[in-house]
Amino acid sequence: MNEAIVALLIIVALSTLVAGWLAAQKEAERPVKVMIFVGYFWLLAFIQLFLASSGYFVWQHFIVHAQ
Repeated sequence: MNEAIVALLIIVALSTLVAGWLAAQKEAERPVKVMIFVGYFWLLAFIQLFLASSGYFVWQHFIVHAQ
């Protein structure tokens, strides 16, 4: 399987697990917990995508071209 697809699946899985855990910790009604889960999921997913793309940029720009 392609490494990019595996990385994206890992990001989705990690975001789902952490967002589910964080939403479960909140004392709220079920529809509110669902909205909290969605907010946490996208926040975590975008943070991870930003970190992954920044790491890839640094790797390509400073590590690969320096060799």
